Amino acid sequence: MELKLLRTFLSVVELRHFGRAAEALHLSQPALSKQVGALEASLGAKLFERGRHGAELTRFGEIFLPDAQALVHDADEILARAREAASGKRGHLRVGICLSVLTIAPRIIADFRQQYPDIAIALSDLSSAEQTRRLLAGKLDVGFMRVPSVEGLSSLRVIDENLALALPPSLERVRLPADFDKLNEMGFLALRRARGPGLAAQVDGWCREQGFVPNVTQQADDVQSVLASVAAGVGVAFVPSGAQHLLRDATVLPLRGKCAKWRVGLVWPDARSNPVTSRFVSFVRAALKGG
Repeated sequence: MELKLLRTFLSVVELRHFGRAAEALHLSQPALSKQVGALEASLGAKLFERGRHGAELTRFGEIFLPDAQALVHDADEILARAREAASGKRGHLRVGICLSVLTIAPRIIADFRQQYPDIAIALSDLSSAEQTRRLLAGKLDVGFMRVPSVEGLSSLRVIDENLALALPPSLERVRLPADFDKLNEMGFLALRRARGPGLAAQVDGWCREQGFVPNVTQQADDVQSVLASVAAGVGVAFVPSGAQHLLRDATVLPLRGKCAKWRVGLVWPDARSNPVTSRFVSFVRAALKGG
C-alpha cells in the first residue's frame, strides 16, 4: 500500500471535496480520482460517496480512516527519526575520558546532551592507550585523551597538560633537583604501568632528562588511589597537573622541562563516517572556541 495514496485519501477526508483536495495536493482532479480509485481497488471496497455537497466517507471508509491515519503518522515518525540520525541528531555516542579533562569535558558533554537529547552517550574512564586501541577497533567513537601520533586518527586540541609532583601536607616546599634524595626517602607512589602507559612514559622521559631514578615503593590500579595515598602522607607521586582539583590535602607542584608537557585533545577515527561523531566534534570545537 503506497503512502502517497493514503495521503491523498486523508486530504479528501479533511477537505471533504475532491476538487479542493486536488488543488491542495497540486494535482488535477482526474489524477486525484485515479489515486483514490487505486486505493479502493487495493482495499476491495469503496471509500467515498460523491454528491453535490462533496465527498462523504462510506461506512467502510469510516472504519478504515483510523488505520490510515496511524500508518501515515508512523511513517512520518520513522522518516523524521531517519533524517535526524542521518544528520547526527539521533543515535549513540561512545566517549572515552581521561583525568586531565575532568574539569572541562563533563560540562561540554552535558551541554551537548541538553541540545541533542535523542543522542544516547556512554562514558568510559580509560587510559589514552586503551582509548587509542578502542578507537582503531571501532569500539569507541571519540576520546578525550593524550593526542597520539597514530595513523588513522584525527584530533582537536583541548588543553596542554603538564607533569606535576603531588606532595603530602607534611612535606615542606620541595626544591628540585636539590630535594630528590628527600623524595626518594619518603618513596614514590605510582600508577601501574599497564594502567597508564602514557603517564609512565612521560615520567620516564622527565626523570631521564633530570638524571633521576625514583624509588617507587607502592603502586595502584587507579589515579584516585595514588592521590588518596599522597594525601594520607604515604609518599609522593608524579601526576598530571589536571589532578590538582582532586587533591584537597596535598600540594601539586608543576614540573619544568621538555618532557614535562604533552597535549590532550579530542580524538576520533578519520576513516569512518559517523554523523553523530561529526556533530559532536563540531560542538566541542565551537565550545572550546567560545570558552
